[in-house]
Amino acid sequence: MKNLHSLGLSISIALLLSACGGGSSSNTAVNPGNTTPPATSANKPALKQAANNTELETLIKQQMLEIYGTVRPEIYPCKGDVCIMPVMTTTTNTPTAVADTAKSVSSTNTQETHVDEADRIKTDGTYLYTTATDQPNVRIFKTKDASNTLVKDLPLGNDGNTRLSGLYLDGTKLAALAEEQQMYSIWDRWFIPSYWQNQQTQLYLLDVTNPESPSQTAKLTVEGQVISSRRMGSTLYVATRHSPTLPNLVQYPTTEADAAANRALINNATLADFLPDYQYNGGSKNEIFNGGDCFMTQYTDKKSYQTSIVSLLAIDMNSATPTPQGKCFAGDTETLYASTEAIYLATTSYNYPDNAPVTTGNGNDAAVSTSIAYYPPTITTDLHKFSLADGINYRGSGRVDGHLGWQQDLKPFRLSEHNGVLRLLTYTGDTPSSNASPARLYTMQENAATQSLDILAKLPNATRPAPLGKPSEQIYATRFLGDTAYLVTFRRTDPLYVLDLSKPADPYIISELEIDGFSDYLHPIGDNYLLGIGKDGGVKLSLIDLTDPSHPYEKQKIIIGKTGTDTAVSQTHHAFTSLQQGNNLQVALPVSLYEREDYRWTQDELYRLNINTQTGTMQALAPIVSETASSADPYSYSSYQWPNDRSVMIGEFIHYLHGDKVISQAW
Repeated sequence: MKNLHSLGLSISIALLLSACGGGSSSNTAVNPGNTTPPATSANKPALKQAANNTELETLIKQQMLEIYGTVRPEIYPCKGDVCIMPVMTTTTNTPTAVADTAKSVSSTNTQETHVDEADRIKTDGTYLYTTATDQPNVRIFKTKDASNTLVKDLPLGNDGNTRLSGLYLDGTKLAALAEEQQMYSIWDRWFIPSYWQNQQTQLYLLDVTNPESPSQTAKLTVEGQVISSRRMGSTLYVATRHSPTLPNLVQYPTTEADAAANRALINNATLADFLPDYQYNGGSKNEIFNGGDCFMTQYTDKKSYQTSIVSLLAIDMNSATPTPQGKCFAGDTETLYASTEAIYLATTSYNYPDNAPVTTGNGNDAAVSTSIAYYPPTITTDLHKFSLADGINYRGSGRVDGHLGWQQDLKPFRLSEHNGVLRLLTYTGDTPSSNASPARLYTMQENAATQSLDILAKLPNATRPAPLGKPSEQIYATRFLGDTAYLVTFRRTDPLYVLDLSKPADPYIISELEIDGFSDYLHPIGDNYLLGIGKDGGVKLSLIDLTDPSHPYEKQKIIIGKTGTDTAVSQTHHAFTSLQQGNNLQVALPVSLYEREDYRWTQDELYRLNINTQTGTMQALAPIVSETASSADPYSYSSYQWPNDRSVMIGEFIHYLHGDKVISQAW
């Protein structure tokens, strides 16, 4: 099989590090003709530790030489401007409301309770901590009822190309993650590791005991691009991807001279040249990993070689001198899912056949040229589990068919851990219409003896063959809540599947409901309802009654706007805000409204509604309008920043963050 990694789309090294501490290792030279790693029984995702730094350095160099030390033109499974490659976009467990002594306060909408996620707004119930849109600044607003005042605009750097990607608040400690601003979405180029080279993740820690006079207590700079992060208590968990390179290394050696120069560079390098490091307060570089902290994959196929190093780091926000500690492995990880017990890292592998590609189209097909070659892949997802009970510890790996979708922010919702069992839903078709069941459900459990994640069951199966979705349907929304899973697929209608997972070895479909439109996001409402947010012409809010899970029905729906209307919740669940007040759930979501007869943009707004969690009724309130179309310019359009709009509810008041301004009013 030809893996995309070897074709240049995913050149990422399957080395998985071990004993990662090293600048003291010798310059171990490696024969490029002998680049086979230690034999294993099969290509498998399990990680293993290298015996020592020398073995680790040798493995890294072997695989670097395989990729960069031979003549290798820049080849992609495409021709001209047409390439067959996946694109990623950047887009119970009911969120808990934070309460102070006087009022209830909303918090960041998260996938799991007690597992916080980074977002551009946090609150302590009085102050709002926000990130600026075009500068690496933290902006702090003091709220009082239906008003707010900017009390601090704190720059965290003077690099005009750095932006804050998210905040965490733990008592009087504020953490701000920063990264280099890209001219493009770096996730669109996940399978091109060269785009991930020379990236840094910065972490600023602030003391906000006095929010109007905050002080920076520490700055950590870690080599690598942040993939995702979580906070549990005062511990911040950060996953990064580091794609090592060397000065003057030719990424695509097209001549033997280039390849020979690359071989010399690689053989003269040390282990420290390949591993990520960190800086504290701008000081000297420090090694992150000690011996035994890093792992390597057990791939025997050279076509699976990778050149990225993934680090999973823990940082104590309360430490006077915070130091990143954790584990690393050489490989890929495109998403992170965290329960309160463990973190799972997952990545997709696209394996292409050695034989000639399938030619798409025919001579009578003007839309698809016969000259475009399509390489039908086998798509699998590898998963690695790390427990959090006593530091970060590797527990096992597993592999399933299919992938986790294309929207980066929605991938974690495909996974869930409950009572020690991992449940996940994958899309199993490489193209639409390719599979009778476009989705598969897996239940998996750790096997400590073999350090593996063993499959307990999957759907469909021989005993329960009913498909999850129909041919040509795509997976849209997924949500795991306790012993139940909800799955939305879509092509023409929106089938909602309700799955019983109470017996992990024998899950089954409880019911299926078909309604118009589709949902991108599912949110639990009380004990008996589920809110779907998606599209049906305009933005659709669909309230599903689950009082009898075997007979769900759509109790009420609201359509917002006309075709073109969109909500930021379809891109990220962080845009959804809710606060329970007695039997009433207050809900707010940013909307870009298209309501004119000519279907042009009308306004950006914060849509508001009340949901009675006992009776299951929705009542819309007047939206908070932030921007409107210009009457003088019929072609005016929405701000490109509107998907970053957020809101916070404090007591009886709501505060709407649009761009860098906050609009406050009574609920």
